[in-house]
Amino acid sequence: MLYSIFGKFIFKKPPFLVVEAGGLGFKIFVSSKTFHRLPKIGSKIKLFCYPHLRQDGLELYGFLSEKELEIFELLNSIPSVGPKIALKILSAGRIDGLLAAIDKNRIDILTKISGVGKKTAHRIILELRDKIKNQVDENIIDLMDIDADIEKTLKNLGYKQSEIKDALKDIPSKISKIDERLRMALKNLS
Repeated sequence: MLYSIFGKFIFKKPPFLVVEAGGLGFKIFVSSKTFHRLPKIGSKIKLFCYPHLRQDGLELYGFLSEKELEIFELLNSIPSVGPKIALKILSAGRIDGLLAAIDKNRIDILTKISGVGKKTAHRIILELRDKIKNQVDENIIDLMDIDADIEKTLKNLGYKQSEIKDALKDIPSKISKIDERLRMALKNLS
């Protein structure tokens, strides 16, 4: 079974990249979060992989960390969530935020993700809550609520959603006061 791949990163086009290893070019689907953290084309890269067998062929899904692969596999194990939806869920935000949303039964957070309705969100929470219990940072939901307020404020100031998301994701979780987080977000946007 394929677990990881190490090779030369030769091409990228959302939502996939190509890694050349052993004379073969592997097309590997990645989350947008992984896509934006990729090294320069031509660099060596190691991805942890999930092979998904379909009727019409094999698809590979790649992750920069084993943790991201582990969460992807948990999501993909849910009957109403396939690999494409699992990738969208991972693309939506930080892993610790996702785990906290599941643990705290925050359906409102999960349903903001494209392709995840209330029924699927309920199913994700039901299936995964006990499996992720010991991996949850209790304070992350508070930070997510603060960041949602900052997001609204920055949107009202005319910033684009994608710019805001990028600015917020780089703020360390140890900075927990709204004014400090807003200041950091504005600094990241400039």
